[in-house]
Amino acid sequence: MRDTKGHLKFLVLHIISQQPSHGYYIMKKISQIIGAEPPSPGALYPILSSLRKQKYIETYNEGKRKVYRLTDKGRKYLEEHKEEIKKALDFAERFRVFSEICGLSLRNVVDVIFKNAKDLTPEQKKKLKHATEDFERNVYNIIYGGKNSK
Repeated sequence: MRDTKGHLKFLVLHIISQQPSHGYYIMKKISQIIGAEPPSPGALYPILSSLRKQKYIETYNEGKRKVYRLTDKGRKYLEEHKEEIKKALDFAERFRVFSEICGLSLRNVVDVIFKNAKDLTPEQKKKLKHATEDFERNVYNIIYGGKNSK
């Protein structure tokens, strides 16, 4: 399940179905749900625009803010796609828990290895290979109680 854009669309609809919301609130709420940085405006606003063109949401102005609310067509769409909403919320929950456990640390480690990969000495490469193999083995031991269940 790597269709994060599809999941994001369903999360956005779910949030708007709870209450009419402006873009900043939607980003903040998604961040709370996934336990990580919110989607960028460049990811969120095209989804909102698409949902608007499909007439699943509509907008109204509240001061200087544009507020999004679900339409009847949007409510019907959500009702017809309960399973996708459930999958998106489940994915978001797993992502949140993953982020709590190791998300930032793992991302930082992968980032530093990737950025320095071509400049590593053969000895550094060997040590990193062993360290990542040990890490993998330890994770499997923790999760599967010593049974390597790849």
